[in-house]
Amino acid sequence: MTGHWPAGLSAADLADYLQAQAEHEAEMRELADREFQVETGQIDSYADYHFTWQEELEATAPPPPTTDVSGKGARPGVGSGIGGENLPPF
Repeated sequence: MTGHWPAGLSAADLADYLQAQAEHEAEMRELADREFQVETGQIDSYADYHFTWQEELEATAPPPPTTDVSGKGARPGVGSGIGGENLPPF
């Protein structure tokens, strides 16, 4: 980057900004690639395109929480909501 960065912006903040900018530009390139592939018939729908960031999210995502829909083991004072969710009383 040439020139001066804004006053009050530390070198660490500038590095964070530049990293975020690079990630944004990479996502925009992937979006353009997906558009191109749909328009040229290489893939049939937007859902057929697999983004690289999806792989990262899937690899780091925690498993979804399990809920006890039977109502057994509910804490006192906690009601059973829609779909068996335990909700606090209102």
